[in-house]
Amino acid sequence: MKLAFITDMHLGAEGEKPTGVDVRQHFLKALDFVADMKPSGLVLGGDICNGTGDRAMYEWVKKQVDQLPMPCYVIPGNHDDATLLAEVFRNTHYLHGRELYYALPLEGRPVLFLDSSKGELSTDQWTWLREYVKALRDSNILIIMHHPPLPADVMFMDRKYPFEQSDAFLDLVRELPCHVTVVCGHYHVDKVVQRGNLLVLLSPSTYYQMQQNTPEFAIDHYRIGIREINLTTHGTTSTVHYLQPGQ
Repeated sequence: MKLAFITDMHLGAEGEKPTGVDVRQHFLKALDFVADMKPSGLVLGGDICNGTGDRAMYEWVKKQVDQLPMPCYVIPGNHDDATLLAEVFRNTHYLHGRELYYALPLEGRPVLFLDSSKGELSTDQWTWLREYVKALRDSNILIIMHHPPLPADVMFMDRKYPFEQSDAFLDLVRELPCHVTVVCGHYHVDKVVQRGNLLVLLSPSTYYQMQQNTPEFAIDHYRIGIREINLTTHGTTSTVHYLQPGQ
């Protein structure tokens, strides 16, 4: 099974260009690439909106992805509103209070979609996650979430906007006999971090990519990032594709 993962679009109103970037055009260019990739599904990894969650913005995004011949799965980021996102994408049956999280078997592989939009998981979501990984402990597990679940040596983001429950997440995964792969965004970098049986694939943004080794916010480049994930009987492989803006 092949999945396309795009994240951190930071979309605003038509004509709005944060830091001079046409983020809508970047997003549409990424979708064109996804269409050519022909994956089994597309995942939007959060921070769809640039400021706060906006129904009109989600409706515009849904109109675009509905033109693709594959299902689209969504999770919220810290700039999103999980309830509005679920309503527009008709996922309200996956809402738990104001959190949007769910599990799906994609071509026989268990995939867990988490809601880390508050920088942490609620007590109810932790209970749900523990029950699922306990049931799936004999299968390799794929988790999709917005935040990286552990520090990733991206200095500015680790210091300013980390996932607040890294120790609890690592303790949970460490107890499992299987491998756990997490695909995430939030940090605007392409990076692979491994800790024991946990493999974390940090994915680039369609907006801009950040420098990793500076304590202050700094942009590295504005190429458009898309992650391709291939799940096979032999394991998981992944490739990051970069597109040049304006071409």
